[in-house]
Amino acid sequence: MKARPFHFKRFSMMHHQSTMKIGTDAILLAAWVDLENVENALDVGTGSGIIAMLLAQRGVGAIEAVEIDERSAREAQLNFDTSQWRQRFKLHHQDAREFGRQCKSQFDLIICNPPFFFQAFHGLKAQRNLARHAEYFNFDDLFQLALHCLKSDGSLAVVIPAGEWDRMKKAADEAGFFLHQKMNIIPVDGKNVNRLNLLFKKTEPTQLNELFFVLRGQDGNFTKDYYALLKDYYLGF
Repeated sequence: MKARPFHFKRFSMMHHQSTMKIGTDAILLAAWVDLENVENALDVGTGSGIIAMLLAQRGVGAIEAVEIDERSAREAQLNFDTSQWRQRFKLHHQDAREFGRQCKSQFDLIICNPPFFFQAFHGLKAQRNLARHAEYFNFDDLFQLALHCLKSDGSLAVVIPAGEWDRMKKAADEAGFFLHQKMNIIPVDGKNVNRLNLLFKKTEPTQLNELFFVLRGQDGNFTKDYYALLKDYYLGF
């Protein structure tokens, strides 16, 4: 069967060759992140380019993206080149750690849907392992990249499983970053938080901006909050 593009309200894109397919984690992060005063951004581990595309729709004028996997990088480049915002994108096909060491730009925002799993069973597909397992690019690596590539008043936004919070906080503390915003994501009303959207800065906040966000009610339908956040992106919303 021929691969078909994934359609959003203002763009369409392919994601069949990428290590990780278009998913709720990336879309929620890109829709949630504060873009006030963000003129340029870096998407670390862009995959098919979904986060970068959503940032472009939201008005970010210059977006660089890093992707180590060759097939993912090719697909992201295709999506960038065929979009209405093609002139805003610049793709780097390289290891994010190497990019961080050689960083020539300073960004208002660094955003990342990072590898999730530590010490987990590795499946047979090496490409998917590369995207999902954190020994290839861990939280310490992400904060080191942010130290080199983020403006002094810039932000680092990331989505992680709730169970990885202690590991993330330790990495942030060691790098000198402070948590400013936190979205606790609940998959179904009444269930436990399973994902966290986090926004860090190099400066200490006066207070933490924290919210709880439920995706679906107990009837299985999306909540009003979910529709409100994603209404500008998903078809049918």
